[in-house]
Amino acid sequence: MAIEPAFREGPFNPGLDTPDFGSSGSMPSFVADVVAAPTPRVAPDDLRGILREHALLIGLVAAYWVAALAVSSYYKLPDDLLSNLAGYAAPMIMPLVFALCWHAISIMVFIRPKHLTRYVIASLKENLTRERVSFALPVVLLVPVFATAFTFLKNAIPVIRPYTWDARLSAWDALVHGGTPPWMLLQPYLGHPLVTGAINVLYNLWFFVIYAILILQAFALRDRRLRMQFLLSFVLIWILLGTVGAIAFSSMGPCYYPNFAQASGPYAPLMAYLRGAAEHVPVWALNVQQMLWDDYQNNKAGIGSGISAMPSMHVATSVLLALFGWRFSRRAGIALTLYALVIMIGSVHLGWHYALDGYAGALGAAVVWWLVGRLLVREPRHPIGAPGGPR
Repeated sequence: MAIEPAFREGPFNPGLDTPDFGSSGSMPSFVADVVAAPTPRVAPDDLRGILREHALLIGLVAAYWVAALAVSSYYKLPDDLLSNLAGYAAPMIMPLVFALCWHAISIMVFIRPKHLTRYVIASLKENLTRERVSFALPVVLLVPVFATAFTFLKNAIPVIRPYTWDARLSAWDALVHGGTPPWMLLQPYLGHPLVTGAINVLYNLWFFVIYAILILQAFALRDRRLRMQFLLSFVLIWILLGTVGAIAFSSMGPCYYPNFAQASGPYAPLMAYLRGAAEHVPVWALNVQQMLWDDYQNNKAGIGSGISAMPSMHVATSVLLALFGWRFSRRAGIALTLYALVIMIGSVHLGWHYALDGYAGALGAAVVWWLVGRLLVREPRHPIGAPGGPR
C-alpha cells in the first residue's frame, strides 16, 4: 500500500520555545508527537492526498458496514445502525478532553512555564491547526461508524451461530493449566476484596485508555507509517478477532456458565466470591455482566451490548497497545505491557473470559500487527519534518 505525501510542509515557527514563556525542560514525547510536532500546510490538492492515505482504512470500514447491512437483511434483524451513530460519536469527545487535560498537565509538570494558561493557549493555537484537524478528521468520523457496525454484529452472534463453545473452552482451559481452572490458580493471590476492586478499576479504565490512544494517533503526524500500522491493526483486530473469530467460537464466558445464576458449575465459587467482595468494594463487573445478560434475554441492542468470550478483545487490543508502545518508546512499551498483563489476569479473575480467550486474543493481535507491518514495510518511512519527508 502506497503512503503518498499528503502535505506540503510549510514554515514552522517554534514560538513556544521563546524565553517569554519561561519554559524549562521539554515536553514528553508522547504528547509532543501529537501537539508539538511540526505541522505541515494543506494545499487543495493535498486533501485528495489525505483521502488516498486513508483509502485502505476507509475501504475496510465501508466493507464492514456493508457486511453488517447484509447480515441484517439475510437474518431479518432490525436495522438500527444509523440510530446508534450519535451514541458512538459521543465517547469520542471524552478522549479529546482527556488529551487536552493531559497536554496542560504535561506542560505544568515538565516545562513549568511562568505563565501556564498563556503557554497552553499559545501551544494549542500553534499546533492544533486546521491542517492537523483535516488529517485526523477521517479517523474521527470513521470510528463511530465502525463501532456501530461492530456492536450490531456482536449482538447478532447468537443468531448467526448459537453459543455452543463454552463447555469445550472450559474443559480445554483446565486441561492446559494442569487440570485446574485458571481462576483457581489466581485465587490465592487475587482473592482479596481490595485486590479485586483495584483490578476491576484498571479493567474498566481500558475503555478510556484505548480511546485516548486511538484519538492521539488520529492527530499524530510525526511517524505516519507507525500511525497507519496502528489504525489498520486496530480495525482488523476488531473485524477478524472480534467478529469472525467470535462467530466461529461462539461463547459467553465463565460468568454466564452454565447460566447467569451460576447455581452450579466450575465458576459458581468464583461468582460467589465476586458477589461477596462486592459487599466490601465496588465490583462493577457484576453490574455490567447483569446488564449484558438482561439485554441478551430481552433481545435488546444498545451501546456496548452483546456477549462474546472467545477471543478476548480486551486482551487483544491491550496487546496491540503494548506492541505500539514499544515502537513508540521504551517507557510506553513497559507501561502498556504491564497494563496488558493486568487486563489478561483481570479478564479471568473477574469471570469475563477463559484464559484461552486471552491467549488467542494476544496471539491474534500480534499476528495482525506483524502482517500490517509487512504490508507497510516496503514504503519509505518519512516522518513529517524529517529529511525525505513530504515537501
